[in-house]
Amino acid sequence: MKYFPLLLIMLMSGCSSQQVGNFILGGVFDKATKTEVSHNAASCVNVKRNCSNGNYEEWYQKDGNKSCACNK
Repeated sequence: MKYFPLLLIMLMSGCSSQQVGNFILGGVFDKATKTEVSHNAASCVNVKRNCSNGNYEEWYQKDGNKSCACNK
């Protein structure tokens, strides 16, 4: 029973394992490098707006999704 929440999370993220991985690794990367990264085109607007003292970049991933970053 104590593993049920973990199993539930794994089942729910099965189809979106790439997104979950990007979210977890992205958060660690952001903190370590003082970089704000988004793998969601809708969020890039906010990243760009908050990037007044940094270098804003956009690119497209292999799957065609737009990503962006603000390197401070």
